[in-house]
Amino acid sequence: MAGKDRSSNRSAARGGSAGTDEPATPEDVFALGRTDVFVIGLVCVGIGVGLGFFLPALGSFAATFPIPFGEVIEKLSQFDQAWVVIARPIIGGALGAIAAAFITASTTPLHISEDEVLVGRTGDHPLRISRASFSTAYFDGGKLTILTEGGHQAYKGDVEGKKDEVAEAFTSRGYRWGEI
Repeated sequence: MAGKDRSSNRSAARGGSAGTDEPATPEDVFALGRTDVFVIGLVCVGIGVGLGFFLPALGSFAATFPIPFGEVIEKLSQFDQAWVVIARPIIGGALGAIAAAFITASTTPLHISEDEVLVGRTGDHPLRISRASFSTAYFDGGKLTILTEGGHQAYKGDVEGKKDEVAEAFTSRGYRWGEI
């Protein structure tokens, strides 16, 4: 679900690319948008509720295979008291919400502007790389790698956004982009 944030600082069409007269947007933001977070939350909670609801059938099915703790899973899925039947989907939904929060918190946003590159959330002490200290950026094994002017690796990791869009955001602002 990695993509560009569709928030107010993003225009619908990015300018600044070759052959257009539109000015470049002040900043490109590659982060999960509200819709992405909502969809992730909805899917995780839905899966949790579904697993909680269908636990007896899943436990009986899983016990037919030689898996570790198969007997324990089958016995846990056979609880059929009314409060357990109600609690299973609620607990599954809560675990799904926790999973969604973990997934969205573990993503790394990327902000590319004319003056600096910002990796991380603004409230969590992000990595700021000024244009003067920036040397080059490239994807190595699916991870964005940013080198400083001295050749030191300032950042290597996952970021939100598609590779070609991230590369174009760097190059449209005059940052050096290289491929390995």
